[in-house]
Amino acid sequence: MDTLTTRAAKDLRTRLAVQEAAIALCLDQGFAATSTKAIADRAGVSERTLFRTFGTKAAIFWFDAFLSRVVRALTPDPDPVAALTNAVRRAIDTITPEQWALELGRRAVIIREPDLIATGTQELNTGAAQIATILTPPLASPAQAFDLVLFARFAVSGFGVVPIHSDTTPEAWGAELERIVHKAAHGALERS
Repeated sequence: MDTLTTRAAKDLRTRLAVQEAAIALCLDQGFAATSTKAIADRAGVSERTLFRTFGTKAAIFWFDAFLSRVVRALTPDPDPVAALTNAVRRAIDTITPEQWALELGRRAVIIREPDLIATGTQELNTGAAQIATILTPPLASPAQAFDLVLFARFAVSGFGVVPIHSDTTPEAWGAELERIVHKAAHGALERS
């Protein structure tokens, strides 16, 4: 078990090092002008490791460490809204200043590069599927399972569009994400 935990931690460190390098280089030079070799060199990994870890240069920007923390913090609960809200709160509480800076940079690159926005669908769908799997009770009816998949997809899609600015705090962002969870469950036009 320790080996898996150690390996998972190493994999996460590699992902974050590559992401940090890619963000810094792309903010400085632009996405198109930044080579995967330059990213790998700056991260201290081989280009082969970069591609084995992410698959493509665009995928580097769609690894969402925050969404991964939400998934890890999520526990099954009869109330999926409360479960996801609590997981978001726990994930927000764990954000370090370095992680927050990385999130700000990641979003800044994505916003500057419209082509990156289209590539994020697969990563977001994976996160939403993980959330739906955790929230779906073992004896759920097909209709209940479908509703939970929709809830998870709506919530995760909403997380991606909550704006973050240089003066946004993790706490303020978290409050907006919690509001998104409720809107995903009850409808976007509901007044909160």
